[in-house]
Amino acid sequence: MAINNTVKLIGHTGSEVKILESGGEKFAAFSLATTDSYKDKETDEWKEKKSIWHNLIAFNPKLVAQLESYKTGTRLEVTGSLSYREFEAQHEGKTIKKKEASIIAHKVEQAPLVKKSKEAA
Repeated sequence: MAINNTVKLIGHTGSEVKILESGGEKFAAFSLATTDSYKDKETDEWKEKKSIWHNLIAFNPKLVAQLESYKTGTRLEVTGSLSYREFEAQHEGKTIKKKEASIIAHKVEQAPLVKKSKEAA
């Protein structure tokens, strides 16, 4: 079976991982902040773009147990798949249909912090 929906993120956890339960099954919900950087050609300095926050969910019991040990700010590399869900929300007395994107985590590893060198472009 080919997997055509693969997402890979490297970033820092935004808060403690929440372990939730539904239908007798545990799952983990957590957020991850990613920030891209680039080298300014005029100043030759590294610059960072604004952080982007991602919502992630893990269902695999071994992965849920692994995620319980990570603290806020832990740098992780997550491989997963993008998932969408529709829901209804109330706003000013009106029902609004919304879509939300989440990433279903399939593999999580701690990622070492890589220092940028002057030679890196």
